[in-house]
Amino acid sequence: MDKAAMLGVLALLVFHQIFMGKAISTNLLIPIVGLASYFLLPYLLNLPDSSLIIFFPVLGLFFAGLAAEEEGFLDILYWALFLHICIGILYVFSSYLVGLNSHVHPMYDKGLPFLHAAKGLTTTVQSYGTLLISWFLIYYWKKENKQDSKLDSLAFWVAILGLMLTFNRNTFVIFYLILFFKHRKIFILTVVFAALFYIYYFEFINKLIFNVNTLNSRADLLQAFRISFFDFSSWKEYLIGHGNNMVDDVIARTTVYRTGYIENGTSMLLYTYGFIGYMAYLAAVLLMSVLFFIRNKVFYAAMFFYIFIIAQQFTHEFYATTLYLMITVFLIILNSKSTSATEDRILSPS
Repeated sequence: MDKAAMLGVLALLVFHQIFMGKAISTNLLIPIVGLASYFLLPYLLNLPDSSLIIFFPVLGLFFAGLAAEEEGFLDILYWALFLHICIGILYVFSSYLVGLNSHVHPMYDKGLPFLHAAKGLTTTVQSYGTLLISWFLIYYWKKENKQDSKLDSLAFWVAILGLMLTFNRNTFVIFYLILFFKHRKIFILTVVFAALFYIYYFEFINKLIFNVNTLNSRADLLQAFRISFFDFSSWKEYLIGHGNNMVDDVIARTTVYRTGYIENGTSMLLYTYGFIGYMAYLAAVLLMSVLFFIRNKVFYAAMFFYIFIIAQQFTHEFYATTLYLMITVFLIILNSKSTSATEDRILSPS
């Protein structure tokens, strides 16, 4: 449904461009056409085993590029994301009051079934966390432009609650990076308190965050990728990929988890689009980070680099709409005239 909705919104954006008599920028069209043309290579050369899902990033990036030209779209996203955050929080509370629902994730996998992690209307905790981080990016952009109000400050604390209810270490680390840039004194204080808390609740924290079994399971999930890509790939597949984001079931069945799903973002890009595709991805991320940096938006440069390079080592959302909503936020901020605020706040986001 989310992909169909994105396609619908993309159609509306194209119609709006035509209605307003504006041509779609060649700076957007050329990369999109180039990307689609390249993706066509692994798709056609690996038929019938290739998958159409590999073209979804083209759709997502086209949507992000068009939406980024509508700066007013940022405010719509801001409140739409906040509504989603509130819905996710309500689902968590209701799961404790009236029983489990499909919008929370009971953390059996970490030995903590009494904790219900928020998923909102997304399919995973990580995707809900991505929407939360996207909201925080817009929030700080509004503060830099002095467009925030008391309502935004209240919304900030509601979003903090939503963040805590994800119980997702990847989301926590990204938010901790935000604290480093935006609330330096809070960052230092939390380091001290976190150390004390860790000592006191040693066993609980190990289960929640430093769960070795979870880390080992992630390594086992890559077993099918390692076998297929490094042992059975030809030079063609090394260069341009397999044209499918899932390892063949014949190989997958020989692994621990018997699944062909590739959870690691770097591995997925290599397997699907090959070394050429992955190098192009790296170049695009570095280019965006540099553009933020030279426009004096160091905070957003660091966030973009971390999210699209480092965070991708733990999971990926390249085929989820949440990632392209975040890219839309980054593009609008990149094109804005604001600069990153550097003041260090102590106890309040305001």
